[in-house]
Parts: sequence; C-alpha cells; structure tokens
Amino acid sequence: MKIKIISIGNKPPQWVKDAIKSYSDRVENHFKIGWVEIKPEKNFSSVKKKKELEAKKILTQINNDFIICLDENGVDCSSTKFSKNLSLWVQTYPSISFIIGGADGLGDEIFKRANWKWSLSKMTLPHHLVKIILIEQIFRATSILNNHPYHRE
Repeated sequence: MKIKIISIGNKPPQWVKDAIKSYSDRVENHFKIGWVEIKPEKNFSSVKKKKELEAKKILTQINNDFIICLDENGVDCSSTKFSKNLSLWVQTYPSISFIIGGADGLGDEIFKRANWKWSLSKMTLPHHLVKIILIEQIFRATSILNNHPYHRE
C-alpha cells in the first residue's frame, strides 16, 4: 500500500527530517511512504490565485488516490477512529494521498477532489509540525491495527 504525503512548503530543517525519517522507518513494513514537497507560489496577484496555482501542482501528483486534505475545519478524529478509517481505506483504494496546504491553505479545486477533510487540531499549526504529527499518527494507526503496545488508552 502506498501513502503519499503532498505538502506545499519550504525545505524542512534537519530536526524535522530526522523526526519524519524516524516514523517513516517504523511504518515501512506496512506502508510505502512517499513525500512530495511543492514549493509555494511566489508570483501571484491574489491569495485566491496563489491557491489555484498551487492546486494545479498538487493535482499533477494525484491519480485515483483516496484524497485526505488536512484542514483546521475538517473532521475531528481520535487515533483509534483514524486507525479504523485507515484500515478501511487500505482495503478499498490502491493508494492514499494526504495533502498539507501552504501558509494560505488549499484551493477549492483540491477540496472538491477530497474524499475526506481531517483536522489535526482547531489551532493553526506550523507546517513542519503538521508533517511530524501526521506521520506519527500513521505510525500510531499501524500500531493500533497490529496490537502493538505503542498506543495506550
């Protein structure tokens, strides 16, 4: 099963790369994780236009994937519920794409294509921290599904 994490943003610092690698390595027996970094638009006439341009770049990375947009207005979800959802999606779709928007969020075209909008928090989180939280939650979901003691309730 392939999981793709597509994000709009600048190159992460080393501590973020280290955290991402640590969790990615832990899930490699269950999922092949692919990271796609798209640079934010710098030349645009409005925020709406910026999001449209970024959406076009994102759409080139998506095929028939199950698409999950990370958005503060998305659905709240516990780790246990996320693991159940992930299990269902893995059985139903050939691949899953998580999309992390840039500083101004995601364009409408991406939301139209999304199968699910997920909120990690109602707070606005730093872009690089979202990547770490997301990959940790994917690892946590695999630990729940495999009855590994990492997750405790």
